[in-house]
Amino acid sequence: KKMNGATSRILFQRGHQGTRCLRRIRRLQEREYSLLSYTSTLQSSQLQRCVAAPSSSPLVALSTHHRQFHSTPAAPSDNLLGHSPMARSNPNTKTTTPAVTPKPISPFGVDSNNSGGGIWEQTSTKKTKLNELLTELNERGIDTGSKGMETLDEAAVGEEGLDLDLVDGMKILVKIVDNSEDNVNTISEDASSQYENQVINTNIEQAAKQATTRLFKLFENTTEEEEWTKDILESKMNEAIRILSEGCVPDVSDKKKKPVAGSLDVSHPFCYLRQFVASDATVVDNVSGNGSGANDDDLDPSIQQQIETLNNITTHALTSSTILYRTLLLRATAQTLLNNWDQLTTITSGDIDRAAISKTELPSTSQRATINAKSIQNVFEAYAHNSPQDWVQSWWKLIDADKDGLIDQEEMNNCVDLSIEPVHLALGDVFDMTLEVCPVRTIGLGGEEEARKKNAWFLGVDAGDNEDAEIPTNIPPVKLSWRNRRKELKEQKILTKTFQATIARHFRDQAEAPHRLRCIYAWAEKAHQDNKLDSVLVDASEDWGSGAASAVMGRKRYVELEPKISYSEFREVQKKTFPHLDRIGEEIITSFKEDLWLLQGSKRQNKELKRDGMLFLLAISVVDLGIWFV
Repeated sequence: KKMNGATSRILFQRGHQGTRCLRRIRRLQEREYSLLSYTSTLQSSQLQRCVAAPSSSPLVALSTHHRQFHSTPAAPSDNLLGHSPMARSNPNTKTTTPAVTPKPISPFGVDSNNSGGGIWEQTSTKKTKLNELLTELNERGIDTGSKGMETLDEAAVGEEGLDLDLVDGMKILVKIVDNSEDNVNTISEDASSQYENQVINTNIEQAAKQATTRLFKLFENTTEEEEWTKDILESKMNEAIRILSEGCVPDVSDKKKKPVAGSLDVSHPFCYLRQFVASDATVVDNVSGNGSGANDDDLDPSIQQQIETLNNITTHALTSSTILYRTLLLRATAQTLLNNWDQLTTITSGDIDRAAISKTELPSTSQRATINAKSIQNVFEAYAHNSPQDWVQSWWKLIDADKDGLIDQEEMNNCVDLSIEPVHLALGDVFDMTLEVCPVRTIGLGGEEEARKKNAWFLGVDAGDNEDAEIPTNIPPVKLSWRNRRKELKEQKILTKTFQATIARHFRDQAEAPHRLRCIYAWAEKAHQDNKLDSVLVDASEDWGSGAASAVMGRKRYVELEPKISYSEFREVQKKTFPHLDRIGEEIITSFKEDLWLLQGSKRQNKELKRDGMLFLLAISVVDLGIWFV
């Protein structure tokens, strides 16, 4: 029977009293044994009688008087006075060296997540699900050992491979920008003019370059000492966004605009993202014209000419896409500066306490009124020409208002967040522009299936046995039926939603940026304050304690000032602990591809589950019919 509350309380009290009685008896046994062991006048028979059996009561067996004990049990840590809690649990025992067992190797190998002692061991559900998909492919007899996760590309069903090709092209694009050495060889006037053709619209590339030139004219007369107020910064950044938007064609800054189905512009470089294929380290050589291809002397002249035309179109598209992506990064940087005035000018609590110690006056609003204009120009120059390492350093100098190279931990976190935000915005624009100029499925091209395969060479679709002497480059857009339009918009919506989720979650959740930044600050060898806390007493202000009375009475408050960190100290630890910052764009696109693998794999699993369920129901129905007829 179920006990009520009163019965439960009674049983609990009795059980607690019984436990206390057992403890009291054990303490009495131990005390009497220690007393009698030091008494020489007692006989052995008395000792045997004193040390009674556990079943007998020591209170009856002992005839000597002994003191009563309190019912409160002794603390188990009484023998640890002065013992460090970080030492071994029992200080009275000798230290024994534990057996060293080798740490199991991660199934993903040793990378930046687990090379530092397994602090960020990859146990995410994403990795677990990807391993599950690979295991299913192994069960079907597909070899996954040579290519690893890339084997999931071959498992794509139908035109799902077009999405993976799009991600691969975007990865090559952002990798060129993330790597400054590749950037020097790729974006050059010679490479652009060498591969010019009648397909890619050169006006798009020229508009992006002119917009970048007009942007930097806003900083022509900027001096080292010039400071901008919030109003000046807003006017400058709004003008910069307007200029750069004119150089980004088509303009997708209006997020309220409805998506277009069946839109096609083969003259736009983003239309050829699926044709960007990396072959080891030959991407730079192919772009600069120094690649050494295979011997094509045995090929038919018409086929060889067609291959050269295709290579010229793709190479020119890659160069123009890189320039356009840089322009989008600059526009995103201007938008980031416009939206984050408070983070750039807010004075940290540590700076306020240091100013109180040194009797330095600070603004009453705890915010700086101006920001250095030259530092803003350096931020734009970094995103226009340099790598992510320089992006972080430029934001570091912008946040460092006193120009001593040192910032607080809170400012360090803001610096990293601000350096990542323009990449998020720019990649979102690249993705939206790609959907504007090229459909995600061949059904968005309209017409019959054979015509779509013939015209969709820039999507990477195999045309079969149809080998034309000329590559069709002038493909007029057609009006789609409502059914095809609905399918195209559905695929666009799925891709857009997945990409937005990747941008929002990757660095925050999957790369664990907040945790890594805490570790970077804790592990860095900071020279400021000898890497120690500085304990000081600060005069009370009207905002603390009892208000104005505390300041009048001279009350003080205890403050612990954490040391500041320099960029060189940050960089030394960041290279080992947080290398994701050196490839911001590549990290996001790689995570996006993993999300697509999961999406496509889940679809395959759901389809198989439905099929197995229908077969099971069919078998049950047949058995029921057989039983009914019998």
